[in-house]
Amino acid sequence: MFRENKKKNRIKRFAKAEEGAVMVIAALGLVAFLSVASLVTDMGLKYHQKSRLQSAMDAAALAAVRYMPDETKARAVALEYVEKNGFSTDSVVVEFPSEEIVRVSDSIRSKTIVASLFNTDSVQINAKAAAKYVDKNMAVDFDYLIFHGDNSTFNLGGHYNIGGSIFGNGNVNADGGSGSSISGTVFSAQNATYNQYSVTVNGLQSNVSSQKIPDFDEMIMAVVQTIDEDMFVKSYSHISGSGAYLNRYTADKTLNSVITINGSTYCAGNLSTGYSSELLTIYGDLYVEGDFNPQCPVYVTGNVYCGGNLVTSWGKDFKVGKNLYVEGDASLQGNTSVYGEYFYVGGNLDRGSTYSLNCECETYVSKNITLSGPSSFKGAVYCMGAFRKQGSVLMNINGNVYAYETLQLESGGTIIKGDVYVYGNSISSSDEAANICGPFTLNGDLINRKGSLNLSGQGAYYIKGIVYSGGTLSTNQGSSGITLSGCMIAEDDIKIGGSTHTYNEAGATLSIYSRNGDITLYSQQGGFDLWGIIYAPKGNVALSSGDFDIHGSIIADTISCNPGGLNMTYNDRGFPYTKSVKAAVLIE
Repeated sequence: MFRENKKKNRIKRFAKAEEGAVMVIAALGLVAFLSVASLVTDMGLKYHQKSRLQSAMDAAALAAVRYMPDETKARAVALEYVEKNGFSTDSVVVEFPSEEIVRVSDSIRSKTIVASLFNTDSVQINAKAAAKYVDKNMAVDFDYLIFHGDNSTFNLGGHYNIGGSIFGNGNVNADGGSGSSISGTVFSAQNATYNQYSVTVNGLQSNVSSQKIPDFDEMIMAVVQTIDEDMFVKSYSHISGSGAYLNRYTADKTLNSVITINGSTYCAGNLSTGYSSELLTIYGDLYVEGDFNPQCPVYVTGNVYCGGNLVTSWGKDFKVGKNLYVEGDASLQGNTSVYGEYFYVGGNLDRGSTYSLNCECETYVSKNITLSGPSSFKGAVYCMGAFRKQGSVLMNINGNVYAYETLQLESGGTIIKGDVYVYGNSISSSDEAANICGPFTLNGDLINRKGSLNLSGQGAYYIKGIVYSGGTLSTNQGSSGITLSGCMIAEDDIKIGGSTHTYNEAGATLSIYSRNGDITLYSQQGGFDLWGIIYAPKGNVALSSGDFDIHGSIIADTISCNPGGLNMTYNDRGFPYTKSVKAAVLIE
């Protein structure tokens, strides 16, 4: 018994010793486990925060660089985008290594979870990004002249000659009119067939691998200028009402018999003239606190300031040798000329019919512009309201046009040597923001931020740049033809019709791109010539009545094709845009 008890005691002592060893091993294992958990958990959080911070730096640099070389504006935009991405700007550094580059960097502390048990409360995360504008290569090689992205059946009808291959993710049925031909191969992810009695096909391949519709969005949208509200706002200084004026009127004044006034003139009230064909000449500046209503021809050699409304009489000339500043409305009924640096109107500008408006300067109108007579502007025109040219009159603008509300240009002819920007403020996305009748000549881009854009009415259109609409885009109602050497892009549907449409200016190439809608092409007479692509990745491309010569590709989710005649070949001018394009890219 004694030996047996002694043996049991030895076993108990051994078990207790083993238990202690297991506890030590378990403790060491727990330390190892927590270390691995810390590494996995906290490193994962670190990389997540690093990714978020890097994205913020990328966005800030890309947004800021488009304002260069204005470093003040670029810095403000960079910090704004950092905040939009959820980070404080306290430690953000914005640098400008050159006039073309913006670098944005930040260093933050990211809190840990498991590692805090080991006295490591946070880790440091650094991120930086630099952006600049570069010439973006817009050339793309594409194997198919027609690409049908949806898995539904694509029926190719009408009369056609396709000088390349076709691909469809659904059934492809080439059932064309007599003499139709496809010189390439018809590829189908399901079944490819053709009418052997009327169509000649080089080859058929069924059950090929399906393909995603190509994504050219970034490439094409790199050519679209960005519009912001700052573009539409400008400030102009005007002459002061204080100071020495050789001629002073302390109340309302009517000038009946005075023909010539030597020296600058000040009127504390309203100023008017009697009705006369005699010329009122003021040698100097004219400052009027109230309304100015001349009923005779007027010539002021200096600046004119009108604190109220300016109303000139029908058929009476009004000439200003320098700047014209009107706080209220300006209603101009005779021939009007401004020869200074600017013509400012704080209210509405109304240009009466028959007689001309000639501004050898920039023009800024805080409300609406209505032009019923021929007009010529040697500088940019800014309109913070609705800009309307009505009637069959000619308008010639030698600079950019900025329409903050809407733009309506009726027939008679418009020639613009700069760009046209329509902001579409205060309208819904479905409202018409711009309606332009031909004849219309534009040497720059036509950018419509919101609402629909309509090119309509009789007369030819010649546009050297791109056309962009933030809503729908249409060319219908019998327009006499469009010659366009840039891209035609809309956020929603595009409808192109009317008479002959040519996009074959020497060396030019075009994209017709609907980002979210459908593209409908039809021609009432003549034909349709295009170098480039017709691209509707989320919608349908429909070719209806008329003849089409397309040097490039049709790429869409679905395609409805039953034209009077369709000839397609590869684009030999570059694809899809030949202008040198500046695009913001990350370089760090």
